[in-house]
Amino acid sequence: MGYSTDSAGMGATVGERIELTADQARAFLGSPAGVLFRRYLAAGVIVTAPLLFRIPGLRRYPLIRVLELVGGAALLIKAAEAIRDWDASGGHEQRIVIDV
Repeated sequence: MGYSTDSAGMGATVGERIELTADQARAFLGSPAGVLFRRYLAAGVIVTAPLLFRIPGLRRYPLIRVLELVGGAALLIKAAEAIRDWDASGGHEQRIVIDV
């Protein structure tokens, strides 16, 4: 779980370390705690996305105005819903959690 400082751990390439980190992140997001984290993150984005486009300081930027014109808040909400509803197993395996 932790990082190794011995010479065997130093031979790993950056790509392998990134792959391990991505696997760990995917495992966390698929865990019960990760599901709760994704729900809270999605709820925060869903609530704040419409408010974000109403901030006067941000509305002076052309990109924000274009995003507002094409429904950027709706796109952000759709992305948040996709994060919330994401299935870590890809729909191929079922996770059974039994609390004792």
